[in-house]
Amino acid sequence: MQQHRHLGAQEDSDRGLGLLHWSTNALALVSIAVKAIHAHCLQFQQPSPEVSVLLNDLPENDFNTVVKSLVTLRQSNDPVVVTGITPGSFYERLFTSESVHLVCSSNSLHWLSKAPEDLKRNLIPAYDIDEHSRRERLPIVLEAYAKQYRKDFTLFLELRAKELVSGGRMIISLLGRRSDIIVTKFPFLPEIVAQILCVMVSEGVIDKEK
Repeated sequence: MQQHRHLGAQEDSDRGLGLLHWSTNALALVSIAVKAIHAHCLQFQQPSPEVSVLLNDLPENDFNTVVKSLVTLRQSNDPVVVTGITPGSFYERLFTSESVHLVCSSNSLHWLSKAPEDLKRNLIPAYDIDEHSRRERLPIVLEAYAKQYRKDFTLFLELRAKELVSGGRMIISLLGRRSDIIVTKFPFLPEIVAQILCVMVSEGVIDKEK
């Protein structure tokens, strides 16, 4: 019941929804959220609030497709849906304080803010083409990435906490693995991607430096 009271709070005249690292999955989440707000207001005979949807992605990404996809969110006037774009990294402030009711992040938080400092400082490549060296350094590389991820994820939560209203919600979906699985015995995404890149280098599709 607490969720119902929050969604129907009459002191809030509008709803702010923030989407980080825009994708079609995020569009589906927002569409569901808008429909849920509308259905709730109908059930409790309350006027539908105006909804502001703020989309985020890096400035260098192509926003043309994003803008075209926004049309699907504005096909209905009840509730009123207003959209906007906020370019920038989600490892920095994106929205004004206490302005967002729901934050959605779909398959984006695996991206780090930068390469791990420990690897750069010790001149250790994130991926070594030599398999023996790669396996020897694997524990060091994994720990460096885990350390950077903990730092980035903590910063992400602190920033979003400032932007969410009291009682706001956040939906996060991302890849992961069980902590009790031994990484060296099972292939994981970076290893698979690295193998593909090595094949592309050997075939001359991309340069080794890249």
